[in-house]
Amino acid sequence: MMRLMFILALLVIPVSLIFNQAAAGILISLLFMFTGAYFSKPRFNRSKKD
Repeated sequence: MMRLMFILALLVIPVSLIFNQAAAGILISLLFMFTGAYFSKPRFNRSKKD
């Protein structure tokens, strides 16, 4: 999931520059990067016994 979000963030900026929407492309890529960073944290493995 994290890898997919970062790949989408890399692909959004050139596509948005083609359509002359640079600010929207940067904001959307930041959204994808923050989503990828959220899923990169190991918060889903809390079932381990201490």
